[in-house]
Amino acid sequence: MTARLKMTCLGLFFLLILGTGCVPTSKHFVGNTTSPAQPIIALQSGGPHADSWENFDVRIDYQYKQDGGIFEISGVAALTPRYEMLYARLRDLRVYLFFLDKESRVLQSEMLDRSLTVQLDERLQFTRFYKVPPGTASITFGYDGVVRGENEGRAGMMMENTTSFYLLPLGK
Repeated sequence: MTARLKMTCLGLFFLLILGTGCVPTSKHFVGNTTSPAQPIIALQSGGPHADSWENFDVRIDYQYKQDGGIFEISGVAALTPRYEMLYARLRDLRVYLFFLDKESRVLQSEMLDRSLTVQLDERLQFTRFYKVPPGTASITFGYDGVVRGENEGRAGMMMENTTSFYLLPLGK
């Protein structure tokens, strides 16, 4: 095999890997049911309707309005203060919106925002417009992320530890 052919194969391999990571978010979680820990928001027409969604890890202050089949949502998402006490930095945080049917099954999922810094107090601001999927009765939010901390190890060296957290509709 020539060097040029090897490089071409290697390039195609990396393109294949890159392409498999680009699955549209709206297809993730479709058909799954939400966790009992995920507060569900019954949709109302008109608006704006404002509220907050919070659990142990994340707080989301949002407002939405629904006009016909168009859904507009804006707000701010942030980690709860407990992470600032225990960890040094944010490695990743993704916040999702889920459109649900009457049985709390996911009809469509969308990534609202993703952290771009390592700051634990980062506030993710979002404004998005979506076409409401047929059969939508409610919405909820979800997230996944990783935080990092530093601890002193046995030999006095600083050691890094990471913790993952998530709340996603994973049940079928």
